[in-house]
Amino acid sequence: MITDSNFVLGNAQATGCPVVYCSDGFCELSGFPRSQVMGRSCACKFLFGEETTSDEKEKIEQALENKEELKTELYFYKKDGKFRIFL
Repeated sequence: MITDSNFVLGNAQATGCPVVYCSDGFCELSGFPRSQVMGRSCACKFLFGEETTSDEKEKIEQALENKEELKTELYFYKKDGKFRIFL
């Protein structure tokens, strides 16, 4: 069962904002085991797919770089390639 706590926690003080923790719910929802999420960018670039626009990718990078809040709609994909929308 997918839990309501689906999140990653990134280290904003380290270069690239690496994931330092991901919830069990995130792993279950994304299909990625924790070992394949830890240390990757907290922008979750590994979930980007063909429907994730360059504009949205840039907004995420800029928000992380500037340490600003960003609310947007993104197209992400699970490890098996199935399409998901995360808000």
